[in-house]
Amino acid sequence: MNATATLPLFPELPRAGRPDLAAPLRHRAGVEHFDLVSRDILNRTESARLPFDWTLNPYRGCEFGCSYCYARATHRFLELDDPQSFETRIFVKRRAADALLRQLRKVDLRGQTIAIGTATDPYQPAEKHFGITRSLLEVFRETEELSLAITTKSPLILRDLDLLVELDRRHAVEVHVTVTTVDPQLARRLEGSAPEPSARLRALTRLAEAGIATRVNCMPVLPGINDDEEQLAPLFAAAAAAGAGHVTAQPLFLRGEATRSHFFGWLGREFPQLAPLYRKLYGRRDYLDDSVQESLLTTFRRLRLEHGFPRARPART
Repeated sequence: MNATATLPLFPELPRAGRPDLAAPLRHRAGVEHFDLVSRDILNRTESARLPFDWTLNPYRGCEFGCSYCYARATHRFLELDDPQSFETRIFVKRRAADALLRQLRKVDLRGQTIAIGTATDPYQPAEKHFGITRSLLEVFRETEELSLAITTKSPLILRDLDLLVELDRRHAVEVHVTVTTVDPQLARRLEGSAPEPSARLRALTRLAEAGIATRVNCMPVLPGINDDEEQLAPLFAAAAAAGAGHVTAQPLFLRGEATRSHFFGWLGREFPQLAPLYRKLYGRRDYLDDSVQESLLTTFRRLRLEHGFPRARPART
């Protein structure tokens, strides 16, 4: 996730109707990949509180299967109601590069920010086979003077390091690496099949050494799990050592019943002692109450300053 504002990081998506699941493009280790045609690949954000103008997601669904992922709700738009389908049925936008090129030729977007991977990871395992993200980055060679912000948990982004360096000469490129904890055991409990935090931080180091602007996203911050000094201090130390330019945070966001039911099921298995607290904090809310949010981020903000990181940039006005 890229934004520091507590708002959904993708626009409402139209219900597309149930896709044809009869002929997957690929089947691997319990995960099926299907083709998804998208006429418009860039989606304009509707809130000035978000720090980007457009979102771009090469895939629908994500194999990493993070317990807290708010984008799990998007599969409901495809009439796939099983929360597990989000990580087992991945939709590949194979014609995305053509759609992006058409949109960029229609509208001059110079000076605007495009956030890549706001809902699903653009470097999830499907990318190694299908290469959709790289094909989109190659389209940006045709334009200039954009701000491109990429969010990922995957070291696979280093495959495209040469292209990112090239694009950074035409645009302003920034890579956001999500690290919720540097504890590998806790990360495995939180983030399913995502790469280990140490691998993400090594990738961030390579990116920073190549001159790419980098940021660590500690998103989400979960009450009682990764919000205290014991968890956050090592994260800040690791981010500084890796050369990150910023560290930003956002509390847990439970969007939609699919996200909520999946998260509370996971919480009951992994942290049953915290279930009453979360029911009290969230109830039927998607977000934390403002006063609770301020309290939750107090330690994070203090450590950010102590480790020499700048405050988060304000959202667009």
